[in-house]
Amino acid sequence: MQLLGIFGHPITHSLSPDMQNAALQETGLDQKYVYLPFDILPEHLEAAVASLPVLGARGVNITLPHKEKVLPLLDDLDPQALAIGAVNTVLHENGRLKGYNTDGLGFIRSLREEGQCDPYGKTILLLGAGGAARAIAAAMILQGAKEIMILNRTLARAEPIQEMIQNMGGTSSIYDFSPEDLTEKIQSAQIIINTTSVGLYPPDQSLLTEYLDGLHGGQLVADIIYHPQETLLLKQAKEKGCATLSGLGMLIYQGAEAFRLWTGVEAPVWAMRASLEKKLKKIDTSAHE
Repeated sequence: MQLLGIFGHPITHSLSPDMQNAALQETGLDQKYVYLPFDILPEHLEAAVASLPVLGARGVNITLPHKEKVLPLLDDLDPQALAIGAVNTVLHENGRLKGYNTDGLGFIRSLREEGQCDPYGKTILLLGAGGAARAIAAAMILQGAKEIMILNRTLARAEPIQEMIQNMGGTSSIYDFSPEDLTEKIQSAQIIINTTSVGLYPPDQSLLTEYLDGLHGGQLVADIIYHPQETLLLKQAKEKGCATLSGLGMLIYQGAEAFRLWTGVEAPVWAMRASLEKKLKKIDTSAHE
């Protein structure tokens, strides 16, 4: 039995064990692998990573707060993970640990398969400038996006992403929430993506409440939050005639790509989705009891 898992702190909220074990069971690979959550304190990350070859583990997912700190602890980095500066998947092969970032790939697949939208030639507006924004921006540039605008409360935090985009040969601009023409900028975007936690809790918040005139039919508005599946931003966008996309698909597809890297088998995404929907329904039921 080979070990798979997820390193994070805290980790009790993670849905990855439900999703990945459902995929292992569906493919019959639960006879070969087991996926477990590991609550790893930051000061123990180095020791935890070093233990993977010793344990014969096949790999792990990496989540907050370790996605950036894990980089120097690995032997190799996939070019996209290197460009992003963050890793969410580690593969152990022949004693060497290689880091990947499947977040951007997961979003692109969700965008194409569920959103029926291709980023090629599109103007993208990213809300936020954290790790998720960085991963999605890199993936968008690799898929031929025309321009990426970044809207963040502090410009300084967005500047490293703009630099990354430009280093990858892309076009980027950054804005805070003060420009008078912000509604016009929002209006010019064909795809708008909330990469922040605004709308997660409390669920009655949206970064675009004051700029709804910038939303219109013909746009796709996505939110990487997957619980609730319809955030206030997505409700507002739907009322304006926009197509919408929740974060559940990104969660599933980034996990599916990690599954493929570890096992060499295409993940049964329908089984992963079913397990997540069941888990989220259970969480909702418990919250209302």
